[in-house]
Amino acid sequence: MGRLTLEAKVGAFVVAGLVGLGIIATTIEPLKFQRGKYHEEYTIYFENAAGLEKDAPVRVAGVTVGKVLSVDVVDGKAKVKILLFKPVNLYKNAVAKIETMGLMGEKYVEISPGNPPAPLLKPNSVIQNTQIPSSMDEVMTSLNELLTKFNQAVTTPDGRNRMAIIMDKVSQLTSSVNRAVVNLNSVVEENKKTIKQVLENALSLSEMLKEDLPQVLENVNTLTSQLSQMTLENREDIRKIVVNLKEASEKAPQIAQNLDNLTERLNQILNEENTREIQTTLENIEKTTAELKEILAKVNEGNGTIGKLFNDEKLYQNLTKTTETLGKLASKVENTKTYIGFRGDVNTRTGEGRGAFTFQIVPSNDHYYLLEVVGDSQGKVERKKYYISSGSSPHWQEEIETNYRTEFTLQYARVFDDKWLHEGGKFVLRGGLKESTGGFGLDYIYNPKLIFTSDIWDTGRKDSDGDDIPPHLRVGVRYFLKKNWFVYGGGDELLYHKWRGAFLGLGVLFGDEDIKYLLGSMPGGIK
Repeated sequence: MGRLTLEAKVGAFVVAGLVGLGIIATTIEPLKFQRGKYHEEYTIYFENAAGLEKDAPVRVAGVTVGKVLSVDVVDGKAKVKILLFKPVNLYKNAVAKIETMGLMGEKYVEISPGNPPAPLLKPNSVIQNTQIPSSMDEVMTSLNELLTKFNQAVTTPDGRNRMAIIMDKVSQLTSSVNRAVVNLNSVVEENKKTIKQVLENALSLSEMLKEDLPQVLENVNTLTSQLSQMTLENREDIRKIVVNLKEASEKAPQIAQNLDNLTERLNQILNEENTREIQTTLENIEKTTAELKEILAKVNEGNGTIGKLFNDEKLYQNLTKTTETLGKLASKVENTKTYIGFRGDVNTRTGEGRGAFTFQIVPSNDHYYLLEVVGDSQGKVERKKYYISSGSSPHWQEEIETNYRTEFTLQYARVFDDKWLHEGGKFVLRGGLKESTGGFGLDYIYNPKLIFTSDIWDTGRKDSDGDDIPPHLRVGVRYFLKKNWFVYGGGDELLYHKWRGAFLGLGVLFGDEDIKYLLGSMPGGIK
């Protein structure tokens, strides 16, 4: 054989790179939990372990100390076995709960180790105390029940709106207040003179008390003191008391004058202008009461934003539907799985290599979406025509070009259960864009490790001479050596005899758990 072509060298380089990446990942994987010689197992029973998978982390105070060995169902409960590879003292009052971390919602077991005076928990024992956080579905169900109770609270047994009844009673109360204000206004109008006289007397009394009460109190104190002295010493002091009383009586005309002045001032206050101001204030109160009554009537009829909130049944129904939709969306996002992989293969007949980056989204078990970025050393042959107008004889000129562009695959896959050939097998029908052309695929999943594949694409293609050739047909088998690594091979270019041959390849496929572990292993990565 001659020397290898450039395309064969590129294909060999791609395969060698993938093999090196596989060796690195294979070396890291065994180290995932082999972090010491300490190995202790414990058992936990949860009422619900939704989302918790095998090999999920076990953490104490946020630090990974072990992993989940298995998740089984025993007597209607989830039996979870865990392995601790770091020494942690667990007491009988330890508490285990299922938590969620990371952007992709990974479930893990968080353990609160407990403390004395509880005794230490022996290995292979059961952690009795567990906690389970509420799921999104439970939250949505509680919210729906709350809305139902609210609707029942605002509705009477006979179907009437309680808020409307309350508003009606408030309207009646407002009418009563309005009538009371009118009656009060009438009473004030009818007894204006009497009220004026009462105010005059009150002002006179207050003015007198303000000016004379201190002096009166002082005189009483003096009199009391003098009487005490008169009793103890002699009766001569009684004369002085009489003199003081005489002086007090002489001040009576001055007090009378003060009362006259007080009356005059009160008349000035209760003039006609102040009476009009009181009347205006009462009228404003009456207008405000009428406006409040009108607003409450509109609310009761369902007019305006507030009225619609209290009376529109559709608003409640829309809110309930929105809550149910959010619950379903959250459930779909939580159940969606993603896979990322790399693969490369070589055609033994032509020596051409092909490498692909794969991204697979699996919303449910019956369908998924496949996205691939493909590099092909064989390239695509295109025939182009140019019209040459220069020279003496214009003519058409045809050229054959080979393009080595990056190609893309975007397909929708539907999964069907095998009811005829093998129990547990599945058929997968794919269709869409295949390496930037239309294509279809049919796979058969015999078991999780063994998969048979077939693809046909690129109709209307040409060879290096520019001649039309049949579509590209590839049939093969894929076998997973371990959890992530797989080898694959089969027949390539089965419809074109010049390029027909076998292909061999190697690939790796990482799931959600593997991606999180790889990201967490990087310096500063997601933990």
